[in-house]
Amino acid sequence: MKIAIITSGILPVPAVQGGAVENLIDYLLEYNNNYHLHDIFVYSVFNHKTSQHPALQSSVNHYEYIQTKTRSYRISAKIYSYIGHHYCYHYQLEYFFESVWRKMKDKHFDLIILENRPGFALQLSERTQTPIISHIHTNLLCEPSAINQQIVKSTYRFFAVSDYIKEEIKKVGIDCDIRTVYNGLDFSVFNSKSNTTICRKDFGFTDNDFVIVFWGRLVPKKGIKELILALELLKEQKDIKLLVIGSINFEDTDNQTNPFIEELREVAERVHGKITFTGFIPYQEIANYITLANVAVIPSNINEAFGMTCIEACALGLPVIATNDGGIPEALTGQKHVLIDKNSNLSEQLKDAILKVKNDYSSYLGNHLNPKFERDTYCRSFYNNLK
Repeated sequence: MKIAIITSGILPVPAVQGGAVENLIDYLLEYNNNYHLHDIFVYSVFNHKTSQHPALQSSVNHYEYIQTKTRSYRISAKIYSYIGHHYCYHYQLEYFFESVWRKMKDKHFDLIILENRPGFALQLSERTQTPIISHIHTNLLCEPSAINQQIVKSTYRFFAVSDYIKEEIKKVGIDCDIRTVYNGLDFSVFNSKSNTTICRKDFGFTDNDFVIVFWGRLVPKKGIKELILALELLKEQKDIKLLVIGSINFEDTDNQTNPFIEELREVAERVHGKITFTGFIPYQEIANYITLANVAVIPSNINEAFGMTCIEACALGLPVIATNDGGIPEALTGQKHVLIDKNSNLSEQLKDAILKVKNDYSSYLGNHLNPKFERDTYCRSFYNNLK
């Protein structure tokens, strides 16, 4: 088939700036390049790092870029904000779609795939009869609103990253075709033997320290503040340390700060020597840092659609402490973990869970990558569900 993939309009593909969704798109494209299944056109924002990327040499994957950083583009987008027909998103995303449409409208595709932008189905359904598949990575459709119902009616099929998201889409109240396609992990990157260049002493940790690791965006909804406050509650436990991997958002914001980041650092100063921030780490290198730890903590304040960090931790053999919400329990089925039912005192619960794992650590060893979350399993499931 001749397929168009419309990306989110925020990060580029190939995933030269990171991004969970973008990495997953890369896996699909690499699989297609290896097996020559379809003729795929990918529509993405441009980044200078994509220009020389080897993926662009593929004969079956074709990359079409939107130059969103130019002055002329920004002016045009601003004009569009006043005169355009806005559907679901901020005008910049809506204008990204319009820019994509100008590139793709004459190519006559057999199928269009929307990556985490289900609202684009509204514009597409007005302009083409091509079937639309919406790949949902976050909880974007969960209310029985008029616009969500119209989105569902405009979409041929949904791919949900978990059964949790599948049930959330059903809440819209319109019958539709929904398939669960679990995310996959590249085990060549995330395996317990990947650490060859980094050691604990690089961060001031000793072999006897009990090291907790958090990785992800440093934003309130990820629960990082509550985790740092839990370390403050554990300040008398001198051997318990925390490694924080990540930045505010993505690579190009690594040197920026905001009041929330400043607050995190102020709390960390109160327990001087217990918390280390790495800043942004490229995705291909994160496993080297995670394997320094004894336990992974995923203290999310929101209902995560799936829990990619959970399967990353399990693949590296780490026990997991996580909040019991969204798709996280699906990601941890059969693994050694502690799930926390969130209440108003999440930091206290995290403290108790950390001590529980530390005091009976041998009982929590033995995690591994579940085969249903392997990269090739994900790709096969995705393409089989296109048929």
